[in-house]
Amino acid sequence: MASEADEASRNQRDALLALAPWQSDATFGGQASWRWRDTRLVTIPEHHLYRDHLDRDLEDAFGQPVDLVVYLSKHVSESRRPSLAVHPIGNPRGAEFGGQPETLVPSAPRWMTAALRGLRREARGLAYNVTFEATHHGPHLTAPTFYIEQGSTETEWADLAASRAIARVLLALEPVDAPIAIGLGGGHYVPRHTDLALERRIAFGHLLAAYALEGPSEKAIDQAVERTEGATLAYLHRKSLSKPGVRAFEVHLESLGLRVIREADLPMDPEHETS
Repeated sequence: MASEADEASRNQRDALLALAPWQSDATFGGQASWRWRDTRLVTIPEHHLYRDHLDRDLEDAFGQPVDLVVYLSKHVSESRRPSLAVHPIGNPRGAEFGGQPETLVPSAPRWMTAALRGLRREARGLAYNVTFEATHHGPHLTAPTFYIEQGSTETEWADLAASRAIARVLLALEPVDAPIAIGLGGGHYVPRHTDLALERRIAFGHLLAAYALEGPSEKAIDQAVERTEGATLAYLHRKSLSKPGVRAFEVHLESLGLRVIREADLPMDPEHETS
């Protein structure tokens, strides 16, 4: 899903069109769309953060269920650090940037983790940090969804080499074969969870940063588990959380049937060992 209102999104779409033999498809909302294998590439004119229920609109337009939605997007950060990022969406708290308050969107752990690893591979030689981001912002959907982004400034949004790297990742994307987990704690870029996903055999769905867990947090955790289909594990970045908080989170996660793990519990990922 691309947005005409987002320069990086347009560049990523154009890179996808240039790198695979897409066929022109039926229009969507008056905009051109394309099909390649079992994937559709569509564009909307408005900014994607505020267009809720895109999956429902796609099903109505094309008469087929939507299994996965991937948003092509720019990345913005105060640090202005060149970054390629993937993340689940939804709002653990308020809905400042689209979506619905206190509502998470279903995640796509094996696909999103595969995208993170693909970015690491395809961005070799580019001066970009490859990272997860914590769950945040809209829009609201009911299909599994993740964002893939390049940023953090106008310079990076216009970088066609980065756009082509993202396109190569998506055209080769296959879900990883790994146990599914949710992640708690850490900052907005959840560095421990990023490192684990790149090095160990694990696939992360929803990632709730420490700031999203301040105050009452059971509802957010419950949704993170419910909307990370197949989740059996949870990893906590303990150093970013208070000791009483860690214990309370562990008890709650275990009551939901998840096993709370440490890094040593996870085998190395074979792809990492050979890369």
